[in-house]
Amino acid sequence: MTAASILLIEDDPNFSGTLVELLSEYYQVVECAASAAEAVAKAQKRSFHLLITDIRIAGQVDGVGALEAVKAIQPRIRSIIMTGYADLDVPIRAARLHADDYLQKPFALSAFLQSVRSVLEREAPFRGLFQKLVSAPGGATQKALRLFFDGQWQQLSAAREACLKRFFVLARSQRLDREQAYSSFCRWEELELDNLRASAPPQWSALAQAYRDLDWLTFPRRSSETLTRALFMQLFEKIQTGQVESIHLHKAIALLHQPEVRRENVESYCTYHWLWSDPAEGEDPFKGLTIQGYLLKTRRNGPAQEARLYEATHASDTRKGHLIVVLPAQPESEELIAEELGSARAILLQTHIGHHFLLYRSHALSLQFNLPPEGVSGREAWTLLRPVFVQVANYHSQGKYSGCFSLSDVECLPGQPCQLSHFSDRAYRQQHERLLQGGTIPVELYSAPEIHQQPEPSAASDQAVLGRLLFEVVLGGSYPDPSTRVHLRFLGTPLANEHLRPWVSRLAPLTQAFYRLCHANPGQRFRSLSEAISTIDAIVAPV
Repeated sequence: MTAASILLIEDDPNFSGTLVELLSEYYQVVECAASAAEAVAKAQKRSFHLLITDIRIAGQVDGVGALEAVKAIQPRIRSIIMTGYADLDVPIRAARLHADDYLQKPFALSAFLQSVRSVLEREAPFRGLFQKLVSAPGGATQKALRLFFDGQWQQLSAAREACLKRFFVLARSQRLDREQAYSSFCRWEELELDNLRASAPPQWSALAQAYRDLDWLTFPRRSSETLTRALFMQLFEKIQTGQVESIHLHKAIALLHQPEVRRENVESYCTYHWLWSDPAEGEDPFKGLTIQGYLLKTRRNGPAQEARLYEATHASDTRKGHLIVVLPAQPESEELIAEELGSARAILLQTHIGHHFLLYRSHALSLQFNLPPEGVSGREAWTLLRPVFVQVANYHSQGKYSGCFSLSDVECLPGQPCQLSHFSDRAYRQQHERLLQGGTIPVELYSAPEIHQQPEPSAASDQAVLGRLLFEVVLGGSYPDPSTRVHLRFLGTPLANEHLRPWVSRLAPLTQAFYRLCHANPGQRFRSLSEAISTIDAIVAPV
């Protein structure tokens, strides 16, 4: 069970009781409201990660109005809309509010639970992957990096995200007919290709406006040679039936057009096949199979013969949410699997009947998934993360450095101190190598800032990453806006300091220690991680 908190708005006591009972098996806090007014009252008393609302509820305000009212109090709350009525206006209103998913009643409880999980996890269908990427223009130079601060880039990122969310909700609500969807997605393909080529603020500004102008409902008929009607209809069917999640669509066009992107890692390989491969035919050959004590129960993504993702349970482990990726044992995937295992993000359970079975520990066990949405105090953040600081300091005594890990890599097991599930420099080195290639560069915002200059991480690199984790913990695991994550990489510069000032204050009394840990210049950080631990211990020690 995780610490995620959910607010359900449903005025049918029988149906709400069923959903609350189901959700309570997996999530620690599940509260129910029968009306918008009751939901607002609850949102004023505590923070929630997710709002699930029916459209037809008691009172004068419907479910979409309830979402709007709750979002006014908690802007970062995620949301799922449920309805059993074919109201043409509701999906449009939900899309404008950037709802995360839309479920048509009647739905299977398994489909409901999968929607909840994908919206809460958001970053990844299996832990450690699908970390959000942004694109930097050619050349890994400080000049290129400074462009991230340009308001036009930030506007482009926000406009693209909002545009894609509108499409996903309209598609899931079946508000888009197939021809509308195909024509407008062809326009999306054009914009995405322009985005992949864009390298200057004027281009970003024009693209941002083009994303805002894309009206998924009324777009002139068009087609594409690369995105054929038949290929798109397969994708559209997967979206409507819940086989494809919104996070997958972020890289859909890049994966379709750039074979090298598909070969970047296991995540890209799997995503490409989930999106664009022909559906697998016949019965699932792996469902119900037991591999090294893990029972493959429900397939999360697919159908795709080349990449399957299953929820799994173990007889000796009552915790839920372990995931197993099944990939064919063939040359195309061997190198990717070797890199994944080398990073320690996955465990190879067995190679059986021509397939590799890779185990990913439950995302529900990560610290990120167990933080309250309002965050914690600076002192509480240190209590949670001090064992991780000590663990990394021990790695440093062995001459090992990582420079790239995230909250999803910090395991939070009941009754035990938090610990990193893996520690490797592989992700850092791979990102640095990509930076040297020029062109459109994926920049890993979970790495230390010096990745643009240093080919190998150092002890100071891990200080920057750990400082960032402290910051994220006090914020509840998410950022107030996309630009905050970028400004954090330039801590110590006037522009970044000014932007971060309101949020950094929440770290008190650790503010000054945080500035040293996360300073963009490695030379301004602590002489060692052990010194940082001693300094912070002295700060938080009881008077």
